[in-house]
Amino acid sequence: MIKTKKSHKGLYVLFILGMLVSLFLTYEHFSPSASKFCTFGSSFDCGIVNKSPYATLDGISYLMTVDFGWNIPLINLTQYGPVVELLVSNAFLGFLTLIFLSLLLRAYQHTKGFLWIPANKVSSWMQGILIFGVLYGFYLFLIQHFILKTYCILCIALDIVLIISLIIVWRMNHGSLK
Repeated sequence: MIKTKKSHKGLYVLFILGMLVSLFLTYEHFSPSASKFCTFGSSFDCGIVNKSPYATLDGISYLMTVDFGWNIPLINLTQYGPVVELLVSNAFLGFLTLIFLSLLLRAYQHTKGFLWIPANKVSSWMQGILIFGVLYGFYLFLIQHFILKTYCILCIALDIVLIISLIIVWRMNHGSLK
């Protein structure tokens, strides 16, 4: 029981840390100029990463159309205004995901369902969302490495938060923290 309480507290700390990083990255994405706070030479520059076309969900279409040269329509949801751009920015979606995970964790602690998710499936949903988040983070890391050729330290920190959270939830689901 003590391990479980510690793991829940640890997850809350990780989720809050991730939310704070996501909010800063959202601010960075929409600020008129890149912040020097997260710039360490040409190899580590959050501004380049956050202002690139890959910083929103449109980046997947951009990658396939422009970088891979596939003959498909280029999707540009950000053209519909700042509200839509906010809703499709990777950083803001990360923030919303972490809020959702926090609410799922609370439901899990109280053995309750959440929205359409029954109580006995809450931890599985948390695990699935975290797996998707880690895979999407890996995709974005590959974009940083192979296309942008610069890294966002805070994006990598967020990836680490997701990986550690996934390990904790995985252990909760598969016996070592039950």
